[in-house]
Amino acid sequence: MPTTPTKKGEALIGVIIALAIFSILSAAVIALVFNAYDLISYTKAQTTAQHLATEKIEYLRSLPYDDLGTQGGIPAGPIAQTENITRNGLSYTVKTSIVYIDDPFDNLAPSDLLPTDYKRLRIDVSWGGLAPSRGNTVTFISDVAPKGVETTQGTGTIFVQVFDSNSQPLEGAQVQISASEVNPPVDITLETNADGQIILPGAPICNDCYDLFVSKEGYSSEETYSIEEVSNPQKALLSVLEADLSEIYFNIDKLSTLSISTSPNQTLTIRGDKLLGRDEYDEAIYKFNETITTDGAGNYLFEELEWDNYYLDLPEGTNQTLAFANPLLPLNILPDTDTNLLLSFVNKSDYSLRAVFIDAQENPIASVSAILFEGEAPVATQSSGLEGEADFGQVFMDELTAFTYRLVATASGYLDFEDEINITGNNTEKIYLNTP
Repeated sequence: MPTTPTKKGEALIGVIIALAIFSILSAAVIALVFNAYDLISYTKAQTTAQHLATEKIEYLRSLPYDDLGTQGGIPAGPIAQTENITRNGLSYTVKTSIVYIDDPFDNLAPSDLLPTDYKRLRIDVSWGGLAPSRGNTVTFISDVAPKGVETTQGTGTIFVQVFDSNSQPLEGAQVQISASEVNPPVDITLETNADGQIILPGAPICNDCYDLFVSKEGYSSEETYSIEEVSNPQKALLSVLEADLSEIYFNIDKLSTLSISTSPNQTLTIRGDKLLGRDEYDEAIYKFNETITTDGAGNYLFEELEWDNYYLDLPEGTNQTLAFANPLLPLNILPDTDTNLLLSFVNKSDYSLRAVFIDAQENPIASVSAILFEGEAPVATQSSGLEGEADFGQVFMDELTAFTYRLVATASGYLDFEDEINITGNNTEKIYLNTP
């Protein structure tokens, strides 16, 4: 009996369904096999890393106490800070950190005049390959005490404190400390503890020679400067005196973004408040001071901007002046924020008034009706813009003359404002409106 088309179709559908189920099951089995292989590979690599860390710790503990130090470290010694070792076909990175510990049992520096109580050995082992450690390092720590009494002869103690922008201790900040003038030279990078601190007893003494650089991924950075770099630095190179505590403080926090929207191909200079120091003529050297030009659509993006107050300047000799800015200037950038700055410029006239209307909390006020009078005759009438517009809380009146005008401003929910405004050039006036 011949097979009907319907039965042929059913058979074909059955084959397709079977193939689909087989494909799904095969994919699941393959994924399971690969995951099992990754787990086995990771476990084998981790076990080898533990063996390497154990070997390194035992080797260090076998050395004389005075030899326990790293090349470029504090304390100094013959041990390399970083080693690359190949074992079982994998490449391992072994990092060694050796620091003095000031035990609170006999008080802490500066009360403890002998803060080099014992040494702490730390071994971090990471690896690459098909199943890399990806930050999950194998870490071993061991403390080693001297046989005799500790000494600070020829050394001092470095105390580093790192805060965020709210003056809260910042854990996990990277502090690079270098000093080429001491013998042997120092070049070491450590992380701040839960209190945002690094305490380094046993630092070789020297004057103005320790250079520090503080950073953290996704955060701003701060550093010291020599007088060759900045004549009068805010944070000078650190000095270490014998049996003394040398303290230094830093503030870093999360970076932010700033998007500027204005007219196309507009050139601007943006600078912050923070200073690196002053030059030989006592002129300020700002930490951030950049000249930018917006693109063809009038946009410019700062992707990694430090928290600060920022000011805006136009190039010298420009025939433009600022009419509106939202948010208001100076621009207060907070950590870990995204800010959109809307700017509007107009051709400069000899005399103009930019009036900014704000409440007691310095928030811009929308829809303020402002009238400028010359005697009893109104010469200009403007209304401040809404939130989200460049002229939010602002009015701009140009083509004025050198004169003492009378400004009248009204806004719903606020008391009327009236006062004299003496126009002497391109004036910007901040005007507070009070509530009833």
